[in-house]
Amino acid sequence: MNRQEYLLEMRKNHTLKGRKPCFIFLRFNTGKIYNDGYSEFIMSFKDGILYFQKLSRFFKKLQPSMDFELSAKRFKEYRYIDKSFMKILYLYDKDGRFIEICFQIGKAEYSSTITNIERIIEEMCSNYGLKPFKEEIIEDEEGTDSKGEGSNQEVRN
Repeated sequence: MNRQEYLLEMRKNHTLKGRKPCFIFLRFNTGKIYNDGYSEFIMSFKDGILYFQKLSRFFKKLQPSMDFELSAKRFKEYRYIDKSFMKILYLYDKDGRFIEICFQIGKAEYSSTITNIERIIEEMCSNYGLKPFKEEIIEDEEGTDSKGEGSNQEVRN
């Protein structure tokens, strides 16, 4: 069963929690919002809540006991990182914690996920105050930037 068929089946069975479903994966990172290992999810969005519905590793069946949700109000900034066959969306909260949302790119079957993630981010920006990530420029004590070029500034992510 391909991704679109799977989503159609979830809609028929009323098991999809939100709208704009995306096939994503999360992995343990230092952001302290998601602390489990590598897992695949269907992420969706509704009424200011990001829903993460876990899929089993081999058979791609839902595992409701492992689902979780996050409020859109929690997040203040976002940014994308492009890798060769995937993108990573970082969502940052006001305390500097973050979640790393990875999704595949490069094939037609991934286009709905890409489009839906963009639509979710748009809605979070317009309704919940999410902003693009801003890098801070910080001067160091020695008068050089982080590259040693003498500009008195460094970029902190």
